[in-house]
Amino acid sequence: MGNKFTIEEDEVKKWNLRMPEEMLTAVANRFKLLSEPMRLKIIRTLCENERTVQEIVNEISASQANVSKHLALMHDNGIVNRRKEGLKCYYSIADNSIIFACYLTSKSVVENLQDRLSWLQKVES
Repeated sequence: MGNKFTIEEDEVKKWNLRMPEEMLTAVANRFKLLSEPMRLKIIRTLCENERTVQEIVNEISASQANVSKHLALMHDNGIVNRRKEGLKCYYSIADNSIIFACYLTSKSVVENLQDRLSWLQKVES
């Protein structure tokens, strides 16, 4: 994934002013889709390249039924692409902004935890 992603500060500041209420619901639904750890595992597995259902099952050590259920939901909501080749189904990331959102959120969580740990260490000193 060699794409470069640039976000202008003004664009970020104005997003809430331009977003209609219906769009807020769509954004909330996207976050709901990403709130399931199993789906995040699947997305992490698909970040580098497309994979079959069985490859995903093996990678994340989950049942095929469970993985297939989550893949179907993510496909229906435009997060992953599905390609059939013979008897196999291949999945890939359909929307790279999902990867960036996961990265930014993960980075923020780590930084927040580091700040809390630093604060706790100061309190205990």
